[in-house]
Amino acid sequence: MVPLKFGPETLTHVTCARVAIEVEDDSGAVVTGWGETPLSVQWVWPSDLTYTEREDALKTFTRQLAGEITKTDLAAHPFDLGVALQRDVLPGLLRSFNAARESPMPYLAALVCLSAFDIALHDAYGMAKNMPVYDIYTADHMGADLSEYLTPDAEGASFKGKYPSDFLAPPSLSIIPA
Repeated sequence: MVPLKFGPETLTHVTCARVAIEVEDDSGAVVTGWGETPLSVQWVWPSDLTYTEREDALKTFTRQLAGEITKTDLAAHPFDLGVALQRDVLPGLLRSFNAARESPMPYLAALVCLSAFDIALHDAYGMAKNMPVYDIYTADHMGADLSEYLTPDAEGASFKGKYPSDFLAPPSLSIIPA
């Protein structure tokens, strides 16, 4: 096995944040979604701080995120929930977390900590709808198209009427007819 190297640091192990989120659907049924992401210390937070200091900070921030997310009472498609968490929860929590730190945690590191929760929300929604998660990114399930989240580029390319499913490859066949 060959270790990975990020700048001056060599990756010899990684901690994964694993999250379970319970959500309630419109009928009152409760389902659990799971999400997991590696807290890739060297990739998300290059610094002179030790690996352990940065890893401990990522773990602590992930726990704080869990506490903040459980305080929210949001009801929406997971795409909208992810945007709301990124916009309304993450910046304030990161500012508060960094206020007492000599070496602040970068926004990228905070996004990686949030990603496990985002994955779990998408998983739970797919389970609540009894659908593969990639099938929930259509006009039938999302409240808004991508133009709600993305602005046209300099050439005027627009995302009006477009959904994530328009940019996903169809699933591969599990059985090939012969």
